[in-house]
Amino acid sequence: MVMGVGSRKEHHLRDGEEPDAEFRGTPDPAGTESAGADRVGLWVLGAILLLILSVAVFVSALRDSPDNSRSGTPPQAALQSAAAQAARPTSDDQAESVTTRIVTLVADVEKRYDVSVGVSLRAGGGVVHVGAVQDLRAWSTVKVPVALAAVQKSLEDSPGDSAEDSPEDSDGADLAEDLRLALGMSDNDAALRLWQTLGTDEQSSAAVDAVFREAGDPTDAEGDRGREDYGGFGDVHWSLDNQVIFANRLACLDGSAPVLDQMGQVVPEHRRGLGLLPGARFKGGWGGEPDGNYLLREFGLVGERGSQVPLAVAVLSRDGSDATARQASGALAEAMEPLIAELPGLGGKAECQVPDSVPAASTAAPVDQT
Repeated sequence: MVMGVGSRKEHHLRDGEEPDAEFRGTPDPAGTESAGADRVGLWVLGAILLLILSVAVFVSALRDSPDNSRSGTPPQAALQSAAAQAARPTSDDQAESVTTRIVTLVADVEKRYDVSVGVSLRAGGGVVHVGAVQDLRAWSTVKVPVALAAVQKSLEDSPGDSAEDSPEDSDGADLAEDLRLALGMSDNDAALRLWQTLGTDEQSSAAVDAVFREAGDPTDAEGDRGREDYGGFGDVHWSLDNQVIFANRLACLDGSAPVLDQMGQVVPEHRRGLGLLPGARFKGGWGGEPDGNYLLREFGLVGERGSQVPLAVAVLSRDGSDATARQASGALAEAMEPLIAELPGLGGKAECQVPDSVPAASTAAPVDQT
């Protein structure tokens, strides 16, 4: 489903206008010495005013600078650099071994279905990536951080509730039901309701950004709101690598239990990619891209409980077909299943595992839509 909800609100900042004033000297009847002194005084006063104006302009520019637009937030480039450094594999041998195997699988799927593929996962204690597909619009995968932000907001508003509870939002709507619809069925209306519980578009973007930061993910939801082509929070650009960083820490974040629960209860008709893998807790997003390709992307945690692996995949079908993208995604998942089972021993195990208190993931068979 297309996640194009939410709108961009532009704020045009207008600089203060320079005062329209003239300084006129008046002839001094006492003589030229007084007139000269007046001229010197005017030059000094003019210099002081010019200095004040220059300082005001500098302070205004500093205030409006992108790197300082959010107080206390490091520049985006610094966040991205820190995340990349933290995600660097600590075992090059393990990372190279896994990468080599994925290259073969990706090449086979791309050739069979005439698609472009991207795969990111944890291996060798870090993140590895294979394929040309990497940084694209999130589509409905962004419903996961939106849902988590909504749960955290609800818990803040009702401090007596625990992260395992299903509290109600301030409007009395059933938050648990919106989580089920937004994550299990990819319902856009439910996702929009979750988004709106966070406040204005600006407040909602900031809340989602805060969730990203908790996971060590440098994705910039607030910054993307300012893009000219922004059409809603599904337009946030979320790279496959960053999705793995996010999934790696997801189970450690406050309020993640009900989110992880619903990520494990995806309806059968949407379980034709990562949903084929054991223990999958995932979310997909899909839709047509401006270049005519069709994008299907999924991310989450896969594998047996206690040994789950963070994984993100994306398929771009050149024929613009959803069916082709889903067939290729299913073939990729099935080909990767033996490797997924080995990844915990190859530095691929997620740092944060789904707690035992979260119900088991669904094993419902996917619906054949060919």
